[in-house]
Amino acid sequence: MKKELFKVRPAFQIEATEEPLIARTGLVLPYEMAKALKLPQIIDQELPPAGISHGYRPSQFVMPLILMLHGGGKTLEDLREIKGEVSLCKLMDMEGMPASCTVGDWLRRMSGDSRGILGLGKTNDHLVKKILKKDSRTEYTLDHDATIIETEKEEAQYTYKKENGYQPFLGFLSELGIILDDEFRDGNVPPGFGALESLIRCNQKMPKGKRIAYLRADSASYQANVMNYCFGDKTRKKILFTITADKDEAVMAAL
Repeated sequence: MKKELFKVRPAFQIEATEEPLIARTGLVLPYEMAKALKLPQIIDQELPPAGISHGYRPSQFVMPLILMLHGGGKTLEDLREIKGEVSLCKLMDMEGMPASCTVGDWLRRMSGDSRGILGLGKTNDHLVKKILKKDSRTEYTLDHDATIIETEKEEAQYTYKKENGYQPFLGFLSELGIILDDEFRDGNVPPGFGALESLIRCNQKMPKGKRIAYLRADSASYQANVMNYCFGDKTRKKILFTITADKDEAVMAAL
């Protein structure tokens, strides 16, 4: 019996190409979203001019930082990896991206310029309004808490966890994951300091037709003034809240 010969054909063929590969194509998604929300234009509108930094616009500093953080970067040196991906920068209209050292100089100038911090806050407010306007919900849950950012900077203060860092206070909407209010603070500031003021700012930033209906917070917000505010009055609806309390003698006696 004559044996039949079978030819094995490859399922696919590999062809050589001179097109550069892109390792971080996923960054195109947050870039396109920012572009749709007109974030670069808002940044240029709200932040102070970059000054003598080779004519760069504020958005040319901020957008690479946003994308670097989205890509898992942690230091300014990580910007070099994005800048090195020529095709990616071309896709995102960032071919004129500043060097990491130039971005560092700009950040240091902004840290000493109150207009920079205020500008970032106003930029976030613009985004929050745009996002909430497109969302069909009318009631939201506010997560309210201080968080610790560890750092090795000499000027950083010890936190209550016995480590150097900063302790900003944040208020963000759980349903959308967007920050309504933030206050950057030294690490030695008590976690509950300014909790009521932050809650009031969060409430005021909700656009017409939208409201904070629920509050979740830990023991930093276990304060009479915070709870009294949640109980509402003639001008404000009540906020249903859950606040963790330390089991000290007074709390256990009440239980």
